[in-house]
Amino acid sequence: MVFFGMDSVALTEVFLMSWQWYASPDYNLFGPYVEHRKLHPDQPFYILHPSYVWRLWDVIQGNTQENIQPNPPSSGFIGILLMMALCEQVHVYEYIPSMRQTDLCHYHERYYDAACTLGAYHPLLFEKSLIQRINTGPESDLRRKGRVTLPGFSTVNCDI
Repeated sequence: MVFFGMDSVALTEVFLMSWQWYASPDYNLFGPYVEHRKLHPDQPFYILHPSYVWRLWDVIQGNTQENIQPNPPSSGFIGILLMMALCEQVHVYEYIPSMRQTDLCHYHERYYDAACTLGAYHPLLFEKSLIQRINTGPESDLRRKGRVTLPGFSTVNCDI
C-alpha cells in the first residue's frame, strides 16, 4: 500500500484499522483468498477494505440533498466504480432500466422483485441517479438499451 500526504498519526490509524479487520474479519475470507492467489497468481483478484464501501456511501450522500439511510452501496454500484477506476470508458447495461424494465433482480437468476430495481436496503435510487448524472452517452441509449456510458477516472479533468 502507498499512502500520499498522510501524517504518521493518520497512517498509524489506517494500519491499526486494517490490522483489526484482518485479525478478526466477519467472514473467513483471507484464507480462501490466499489459496486462490496461489492457484492463480496472474489473475487480478483483490479484496476491498470495508472502509472503501463506506467512502462510496459518502460519495452517494454527498451528491444528494436528502439524508439517506446509511446502508452499504449495492455490489453493482461498487463494481461500476471499480471499473471506472480501471478502464478509460465503461458501458453498463440495464443498471438504470430501459423501457424494457422488468422486476428481474439479476440477469443470471430468475428471481423477480421490484425492490431490486427500486431499492429496499441499498440506496439504489440515489446510486442510479448519480450514475445517470455521470452518463456521457445519448439519452436514446439509456431509454432503448438501458445503456450508460461512463468515463474512466483517468480521463476526467477535475481542474476547477
